[in-house]
Amino acid sequence: MKTLHLPTLFLTAAAVAMAQFPGLTLPPSGNNQRASVTQFIGPVSVTIEYSSPAVHGPDGKDRRGQIWGKLVPYGMTNLGFGNGKPGPWRAGANENTVFAVSHDVLVQGKRLPAGRYGLHMMAGEGDWTLIFSKNSTSWGSFFYEESEDALRVTAKPKKHEYREWLTYEFTERKPEETAVEMQWEDLALPWKVQVDKINEVYYTKLSEELRTVPGFGYQGYVQGINFLVQNDLHLDQALRWADSAISMPFVGQRTFTTLSTKAQVLTKMGKGGEAKAI
Repeated sequence: MKTLHLPTLFLTAAAVAMAQFPGLTLPPSGNNQRASVTQFIGPVSVTIEYSSPAVHGPDGKDRRGQIWGKLVPYGMTNLGFGNGKPGPWRAGANENTVFAVSHDVLVQGKRLPAGRYGLHMMAGEGDWTLIFSKNSTSWGSFFYEESEDALRVTAKPKKHEYREWLTYEFTERKPEETAVEMQWEDLALPWKVQVDKINEVYYTKLSEELRTVPGFGYQGYVQGINFLVQNDLHLDQALRWADSAISMPFVGQRTFTTLSTKAQVLTKMGKGGEAKAI
C-alpha cells in the first residue's frame, strides 16, 4: 500500500474540505449571499436569481471607487480560468446570474423567448451590453461562449444612491411592462421588459383554464366573455363561450346572467337585432 506524505495528505484534505459538493449546505463562496426577485406583468413572471457581492471585500477592505473598470473590468477580459477566452462580467457573483421569463417578452424592444438565461454584462464608460445566454447553469462567465447568446441589447448606466450589496429591483410596474435595475455602489443600470399584446396572453390563459375546473361552471365562461367583450377580442370565441354558458350539458344554465352576457357579445359584434331577441 502506498503511503501519502503528510503535506500531501493535508493538501488533499483541504481540497476536499473546500469543495462544495451537491446536496451539502455550506456558506456561499466569498459570503456572496444568494438572492431572488420576481415581478409579474399580468400573468407573465420575470425572475432574476443572483449572488450578491458587497462593496467591502471579504477581508473588510472598502472598494468604493474601485468597482467599475477595475473589479468589474470594462468590455471583455481574460478571466484566467475556464475556456481561456475573454468573457463578460457575470452580473453578480459565483454561479450564473439567471434571468427567467415564463412567456416571450421584449427586452429593450427586442424579442426574448420564454426560458432561463445566464445574464452577463459588458460594462463600459458609456453604454453597457446585456447578454442573455442560453447557458444558465455555469459558474460565472468562465465558460462563456458567444455562440450560446440568445440576445444582446444595450443599456445606459446612471448615478444612484450608494448600495453596499449588489441588488436587482423592479422600479416601474405597468400593465404591459416593467423596468429592471441592477444597482451597486454608486451606479444603476436600468432596462425595460415588455409583454407584446398582453391581452392575447390573457386570452390564451383563459382558454387553457376553461378546460380545467373553472370550465365546469357557467360563471367561468361569463367572466372570460366579459374580458373579451371589454377588450374587443376574439368575439367569435366569446359567442361560443356564451352558448356553452347557456346550454353546455351539466354546465350551462339559461338565466338572466348568461342570456344577457350573450346579448352583450352580439351587441359588440354589431348584431343588435339578435341581441334584443335574446
